[in-house]
Amino acid sequence: IETPGLICGASRGIVKHLSRDNVQRARGVEWIHVPLEEFLEYPLPVPALHPSPLPLHTFLTHPPERHILSLSLRDPGDNRNMPANTNAWVQANTVRGVRKVSVEDWIQWARVIRPDLVWAFLDTPKSLLGSRQGEVDEEMRELVRGEGRQTSQKRITKCLERSVAWTLRLMGGLVESSPDEPNTPIQRPPIIVPLLGGCNPRARAEFSRSLVEKLDNVDQQITKGLKKIDDAVTGYAFEMIDLPTNAYSAPVDLTFSPESSSEEEKEENSLTLLVKASLRSLDKSKPRIAHSTPSPHVMLRLILECGIDLFDAPWVSEAADLGIALDFEFPARNEPTGRAASGEDSAKTDDPQRLVGHNLFDERFAQDFGPLGELGSCSSCWTCHPTWVSERILHSKVDEEQWQDSTDQRETSSTIRSFSRAYIHHLLHTHEMSAYALLHLHNLSVVDSFFANVRRLLISGDEKKFKEEVVRFYRAYELPEGLFDEARVRWREVEDARGKGRLKREREALSSIGAEPSSTTQDVDTEAVGSIEDGEVTPKAGAGPTAVVLEGVEDLAI
Repeated sequence: IETPGLICGASRGIVKHLSRDNVQRARGVEWIHVPLEEFLEYPLPVPALHPSPLPLHTFLTHPPERHILSLSLRDPGDNRNMPANTNAWVQANTVRGVRKVSVEDWIQWARVIRPDLVWAFLDTPKSLLGSRQGEVDEEMRELVRGEGRQTSQKRITKCLERSVAWTLRLMGGLVESSPDEPNTPIQRPPIIVPLLGGCNPRARAEFSRSLVEKLDNVDQQITKGLKKIDDAVTGYAFEMIDLPTNAYSAPVDLTFSPESSSEEEKEENSLTLLVKASLRSLDKSKPRIAHSTPSPHVMLRLILECGIDLFDAPWVSEAADLGIALDFEFPARNEPTGRAASGEDSAKTDDPQRLVGHNLFDERFAQDFGPLGELGSCSSCWTCHPTWVSERILHSKVDEEQWQDSTDQRETSSTIRSFSRAYIHHLLHTHEMSAYALLHLHNLSVVDSFFANVRRLLISGDEKKFKEEVVRFYRAYELPEGLFDEARVRWREVEDARGKGRLKREREALSSIGAEPSSTTQDVDTEAVGSIEDGEVTPKAGAGPTAVVLEGVEDLAI
């Protein structure tokens, strides 16, 4: 795995929207992270029952020569409030409710399922400060995202003590040694330890020190001979969803030095200082992983200021969910900026920045036959450069006999055009699932190219140039929150246009504009429609939602 790079998240072990053949076409899916809680609806996880030397790889059909599979108990991107953990178990959020999981359970499942990397079993606080019995309203839950989860000092202390004790037991429980060969070296699977401490820099530093401190005799026996916990740790992880990522909403200050003690006192809870507090005493050669990074802007800041190597970015698949085709690159090009450059109405805003993608649910793409990306950031994605099998697919001997003398020629890949924005727009509005697969293939390719260009600039060794390009990226592209919010609204409008309650919603829309349903075309507002032919109403271009609603009700009346 080249770093900096992408870790691809999974839903129930499946890369979202992609079938097995599409996973092979996709870029940036070399490392797939699997949360086990999604398989805990049964007493024993289903992958553990698979009769194979590598059950997780075989069950999920990800060949070990092509993919790395890592395993954690909880989904690191799940920010839902959960009941408190105890000294005996951690609360896992399964498809059938909350389930209590002990460290012994986790050791047993990890030994049987055999992932390539195992996440440590830790007590990560998932309850809000002041909440009772895991209850919190939606407004409070949304305040957590991007602001950092505030946890009491007492809770943090318990969290660190339990996590260290469970990590010691995990290190001893995962030892793989043959009883027939007692002199063989002790082996463990690679273990990744998430760094705890919440938004408290002193707590984060204390947890990291506990990983590198020398163990006493009792703890060495528990861990089967480790001198310190860090000796068996392969890498470190951060759960960004619980940290104040909004601190990176502004460009990096070229004169700022995180090592300054005065700045540390002024901004002790800033994201850079929290991450550095965790990393200060740890091995710099081991990989550093950031889960749930909210944007490419945050990724760049974490690479520049904290040296993060790998990123789990759920917003990439969320963009496909919302019909967004990502379109950004690093370094940013010196091109005319503004929403007009991305097809937006320039009269609505004076913002000089470009969008990081295009919301293909928008009606302005209905007749846009251009490629998904304008910048060439997906130069090798399958959606923009589709290739097809040139050979016939023969299903039986009958097919072989039928086609053995045929001389027909298939279309070659060089003559196949890319999927256009208009086509994806059409698929989205007809609720066709292939739209999301094509978008996710494209989005993964854009992010993969983004990381490739970051690596290319870092290899040059010019740190000043890299910092300047990060600042220019911030100035060139908006943070994605606004685009995603607009896309959610448009997605909901399209979803509400079908299914249960559609007729009621259309009548309510008519009543709100003072119109009455009619079985004749004479009562239709001719100002809002283009033509009435054969009992069908055609909306006038740009007439807005009124004409569309009138068309739908007229069709029902007829």
